[in-house]
Amino acid sequence: MQGVAARVRPRDVVFGPEKLRSPWRVLLFLALTFGAYSLLATASAPLVSLRGGMFWNIASRSTLGIVAMLVASFIMMRWVEHRPLAAMGLPLGKETLPGFLRGAAVGGAFVALLVVLQTVIGWLRPAPDAGTVIGWLESMSGLALLLALAALTEELLFRGYAFQVLVEGTGVPVALVLSTVLFAAVHLNNPAVTALALLNIALAGIIMALAYLRTRSLWVAFGLHWAWNWVMAAVFDLPVSGIDIDVPGYDTLLSGPELATGGAFGPEGSLPTTLLSLPLIVWLFRTRWLSQSPRMAGLRPLVNARDLP
Repeated sequence: MQGVAARVRPRDVVFGPEKLRSPWRVLLFLALTFGAYSLLATASAPLVSLRGGMFWNIASRSTLGIVAMLVASFIMMRWVEHRPLAAMGLPLGKETLPGFLRGAAVGGAFVALLVVLQTVIGWLRPAPDAGTVIGWLESMSGLALLLALAALTEELLFRGYAFQVLVEGTGVPVALVLSTVLFAAVHLNNPAVTALALLNIALAGIIMALAYLRTRSLWVAFGLHWAWNWVMAAVFDLPVSGIDIDVPGYDTLLSGPELATGGAFGPEGSLPTTLLSLPLIVWLFRTRWLSQSPRMAGLRPLVNARDLP
């Protein structure tokens, strides 16, 4: 009997203190995040109130969320996990930009392929629009910053410390389902949302989670997320998750059925997105192009090789 018991790892126990440990750590992280955000929001309220407009409001809220989650993550990694913050997937240095660009290449290529296919078939049609080159440059750069803040916020929340602790404590399938459902749920109130759109958002969540799991680098997942949104909004002037931000100089008109174009929700609400997401997920499972670097392995990330499917 002792030989059998010795072969049972803590993570194999369905109910027990080992399984309860990861939910408590997640709750503590969320409590620290909420506390840090509340303090930061109170302290910065006079500054935030001096400005107005959608861009400033989104940027300020996202920045406060990022700082709050980084503070909470640092506390949890330093005093609970006894590891540096970089082990959460945020190493600084020579791996930062290459990791971001690898993820951006995947996200940008996916959206470009999707939109080109829809255009060739005749479901989307480019058209001229009012605007200047200066206005176009301002829009492209402004969207790059705004979408970077939004993407980093969501990556820290859905693929950061809480997700990684759940992977460690419950395994990839459970953590992936929970994070994916929550990721789709936060888009429930987006304009023009549909059941198909929510399915595609969930698939996008799986894609970004796999980008992290394959590399243990949040820079890769962040780059993928950012390029996915920026190429869709800034390059092709299409709605992102139901949010339409006009880019000066040109427009992309819908000339096909809503099922094929996504309608007002944008391409993420279309059937072609579903059909292209599935092979991308399979590719992410199998590719050697995205893998953990020796430096990340040396940092002892919470997600180990044995945690991966």
